[in-house]
Amino acid sequence: MKKIMVDIKNHLMTGISFALPVIIAGSLMVAVAKIIGIAFGASDLNQFADVQGIKNWLYQTQEIGFKIIGLMNYILGAYVAYSIAGKKGLAAGFAAGLIASITGSGFLGAAIGGLLAGYSSDWVARKVRITGSAATSVPLIILPFITVGLQVLVMLLLLGDALSWLNSSLMSWVQEMTKDGTSTVVLAAVLGGMICFDLGGPVNKAAWGTANVLFLSGVYLPAILVNVAIIIPPLGYAAARFLRPANYSQTLKEAGNGSVIMGILGISEGAIPFTLKNPARLIPLNVFAGIAGAMTVALLKAYPIMPPLGGLYGGFTVGNAWAYFAGALVGTLVIAFGANLLVNFNDEPTGSAQADDFAADNIEIKFD
Repeated sequence: MKKIMVDIKNHLMTGISFALPVIIAGSLMVAVAKIIGIAFGASDLNQFADVQGIKNWLYQTQEIGFKIIGLMNYILGAYVAYSIAGKKGLAAGFAAGLIASITGSGFLGAAIGGLLAGYSSDWVARKVRITGSAATSVPLIILPFITVGLQVLVMLLLLGDALSWLNSSLMSWVQEMTKDGTSTVVLAAVLGGMICFDLGGPVNKAAWGTANVLFLSGVYLPAILVNVAIIIPPLGYAAARFLRPANYSQTLKEAGNGSVIMGILGISEGAIPFTLKNPARLIPLNVFAGIAGAMTVALLKAYPIMPPLGGLYGGFTVGNAWAYFAGALVGTLVIAFGANLLVNFNDEPTGSAQADDFAADNIEIKFD
């Protein structure tokens, strides 16, 4: 049973990994159009729908961006199925996405439909055998007939209304949660701490996946909180390295240079070489920094004005951008000062007492 659950999680993450570049591309188009529109003094590009020239191009770019974002259900359903059954699952997977969009079951319907499409396609391909000249009818006719028919029967007729109600109820609950100040701060603390706990590991991915599920369903605030938390560890260690360079080996000085770029782009793995120096001390520091940064964003009331982008530059897609940058700064400073107080990052620490303490803390750490 455990293996089945792990497999399902992996298939869902594969579908999300295929869907996100599409969503990010659409979000970038919307964001760029809106930012240029603001330069023209217009925060609402819909007023340019009936004009000519560059203003209308901005409106069209925004609309195309939103339509690209609208492909989310189709891509998700198709590539969850593709993860299970390969190309055989694509037709039913796209049908799952279409039905999810029609019924309003959203991400939930696309994910469940994608799983049904993948497993049913795999089963039909293995079990249905026709020999002779009619053999080619299996992949071309029989397989899509059965698997797409199951989508119509199960996802539309049997589960469509129930999944639509469940999806809308979940989204309403989360949206109400993000409107309540206390609940938003608690949500920020949980997501921020999880993101910074294992820097790309399963806990990080669970928080990242949750925020992106909500993002794909049009609830953007959790994604803003996660985006801020992701950039904190690499920027924090980069800042720490520049604040006290004598505390770092040459290898980690170079890693700190790279962490600047990784932090700006929103790649939390840039903090891993530093954290491995003393996980017992630095993992709690990372978690505290993520919590502090994300809570700062929530307390200062950042809010989405368009589909938010990740990375440090994502602040320009957020209402009250200073809240976003302040959160990143608070978390960065926690690590910048805390790391230098807690750990000597030199390969060969100086000072006997400091060296003994460093060796005791790191006796199990090995580097290739």
